[in-house]
Amino acid sequence: MKANILRIAPMAALVTAALLTAGATASAATLPQQEPASVAVQPTARYGPYPSSQACHQAGKKGQDQGRWKHYTCKQEKPHKWYLHTSK
Repeated sequence: MKANILRIAPMAALVTAALLTAGATASAATLPQQEPASVAVQPTARYGPYPSSQACHQAGKKGQDQGRWKHYTCKQEKPHKWYLHTSK
């Protein structure tokens, strides 16, 4: 009886290892692909000044809707002066 168990044990370990490896590979393949975190969006243009954050965001959204840029941010650089920074 012990001899049978000793012969089966290495085979069981091999099968278990193969199943675990296959499961890890399959689950890694189903994960969504993400862009590298090191990719930064480079600013391409600066517009303004705008009198308020709301006016700046309206202009940014309008340009984005028209396809002029993909991303935009509004930054206050001086009191009552907001600038629109865009990137493609």
